[in-house]
Amino acid sequence: MAVGDNPRSVAIDPGTDEAYVAHYADSTDDQSVSVIDTRTRAVTATIPVGRVFPDSPQSIAVDPATHLVYLVCGNSAGKLLVISPDSHTVTATIDVGGDPRAVVVDPVRSTVYVANRFSRTVTAVDTVTRAVVATIPLDGHPTGLAVDPTTHHLWVVSGADVSVIDPGTFTVSTTIRLGDDPQHIAIDPQQRTAYVTHYEGNSVSLINTDSRTRTGSVFLGERGHAYAAVVDPTVHTVYFTGGVFQIVTMIDTRTREVTAVRSSGITPSTRYGSQTWGAAVDPETHYLYVTNEDAGQIEVIAPQ
Repeated sequence: MAVGDNPRSVAIDPGTDEAYVAHYADSTDDQSVSVIDTRTRAVTATIPVGRVFPDSPQSIAVDPATHLVYLVCGNSAGKLLVISPDSHTVTATIDVGGDPRAVVVDPVRSTVYVANRFSRTVTAVDTVTRAVVATIPLDGHPTGLAVDPTTHHLWVVSGADVSVIDPGTFTVSTTIRLGDDPQHIAIDPQQRTAYVTHYEGNSVSLINTDSRTRTGSVFLGERGHAYAAVVDPTVHTVYFTGGVFQIVTMIDTRTREVTAVRSSGITPSTRYGSQTWGAAVDPETHYLYVTNEDAGQIEVIAPQ
C-alpha cells in the first residue's frame, strides 16, 4: 500500500486496528506519521510531527494499554513525542538524551524506554505521569531495545555488547559481549531466545534469555542480511529487514533455520526492490508490515 515518501518505521495497535508509519524527510516541514486502517489497508490520516530535526531514521512504538503512540528521531536535542490516537496530534514532548535511535514500551510497567546514541544512555519515562524516572548510563552507543514480556527486563544493544537492565532498580544487571557491530534485538518469549542482528555480516547471534549467555548464531546465507528484527511467537517466526540490501529474511524459531529470503518492494518504478528498515507484526492477523523506503509503501506479508 502507498503511504508516502520514505517510510522508515512502523508500529501496530491491534486494539484500534491501526498501523502507524514514521516517515523520514529532508525538510522538517515534511516530517509526518501516516495512520493506516489495518482492516481496509488504507491511509486514514497524516500527522505532522513538527520540526523534528531529520538527522537519522525515526523509531515509533505503540502502547497497547493506552493506545498512545511514541516517536523519536535522531537529533541533538533529544525529544520523545507523544501522539494521541484520538486527535492524531502531538500532545506532549518529553526531553530525553542526545540522538535517540530506538523506543520501546512496556505496557505492564507503564514505562517507555528510549535509547540515546550520543548520550550513551537509556531514558525511562513513566507513561502515566510522562516524567523521566531514570537515566541509565551505558558503556557503548545504544541502538536497539527489546522488553522481555515474561520478566520485563529491558535488553539493550550498545556498542559491542548487549546489556540487561533491571526494571525495578533501572540498573544494568548483566552485560553480554558480542562484538561484530550488533544493531537491533528481538526476544522470543516461548523459546527464551534473543536474536541480535549484525548488519555488516550474514548472521544473527542467539542469546539464552534465562542464562543470559550467547548460545550460537544462525547463518542467513549469502543473500541474507539483518538490520531490524521482530518475532511472532505464535507462528514461530522471526523476521529480519535487510536495510539497503532490500530483503526480508525469515527464521523458524523452533529449528533456527532460514525458511525464506524475500526480495522486497519490487514495483514498476523500483524494479530491483526497495530498502527495508522497519517491520512490525499484527498480533491478531499475524501479517508482517515492512517499510519499503524507496517505493514509498508498506508491504504486507502473510505468515507462512
